[in-house]
Amino acid sequence: MSNDTYSDSDGERRRFVPRTAGLRRWQRDWERWSAGVEVTEGLRRWSLDPVLAAHCGSAVGLLAACGRDRAVAVAVADRRLAALIGHARAGDRAAARVVLERVMPALTVRAAERAGHADPAAMTGAGGGSAFGEVLVELVGAAWLVICTFPLDRRPRKIAANVVRDAVYRVFGYRPRMDRCTVYLDLLPEVPAGLDGRPVAGRGRGGASAELLDVLVEGRDGGVEPAHLRLLAELTLTGRSQAQVAARVGITDRGVRLRRDAAVRAVRAAVLPAAGSAPGESVAVPVPGGSAGVAA
Repeated sequence: MSNDTYSDSDGERRRFVPRTAGLRRWQRDWERWSAGVEVTEGLRRWSLDPVLAAHCGSAVGLLAACGRDRAVAVAVADRRLAALIGHARAGDRAAARVVLERVMPALTVRAAERAGHADPAAMTGAGGGSAFGEVLVELVGAAWLVICTFPLDRRPRKIAANVVRDAVYRVFGYRPRMDRCTVYLDLLPEVPAGLDGRPVAGRGRGGASAELLDVLVEGRDGGVEPAHLRLLAELTLTGRSQAQVAARVGITDRGVRLRRDAAVRAVRAAVLPAAGSAPGESVAVPVPGGSAGVAA
């Protein structure tokens, strides 16, 4: 791990050890701010929020409770981050500042990657340090905007990761999930892969296939059984027919249809709460054997 990231050791989970000048300035600014009047008033306000009340003794303690301390479960940290983002969306700049500090380690890593360096600590030259610093400034600015407009109703899970992802998108543009990742071994365990690690069978990577894979990954994150996801992936992303799946598994076509219907119901139940659909708004869930998806 880089020396420019937050330590994962038990004794230093909250300690940041910066090596570049820009990160040292950022850390000094945070240490100053976290002991100042603005955050003190913020902690007083947030202590009236039942989700945050128990963690408003200090900015450092609140930061740890929001997931900087990796012993805190993601789902628990999400509830606290959601509360802070709710305040930030209402104009509370101090709340936005705490959330921004929460995602700084990941922003630092993304800035290093985009600047062409795997390790920010290695950027000692003026050119490399300047490139890294410029990218980090862009990402920090984008992250601030993301935090102040984050759609909690639609994306209540993995908030820190999603803030970082959205900031990267704002600066560098969107890349479909199927281009960002290699083959999904947990979803597509039997699909042959090419030299680039992506599936070689079935539909292309873009368009509807990428959208379907996004839905399946959302279902996985929502706790859908892997068997359900693999069946839907086999029938949609790899282009296999129900008859082919039935022959492979050793059941009838009707048995495959029943399993497919159960899988669709499971994915729909997992995805719809996360999507926060308004009345009349639809969410596409993959239904093999017809259109790419069904509006639930």
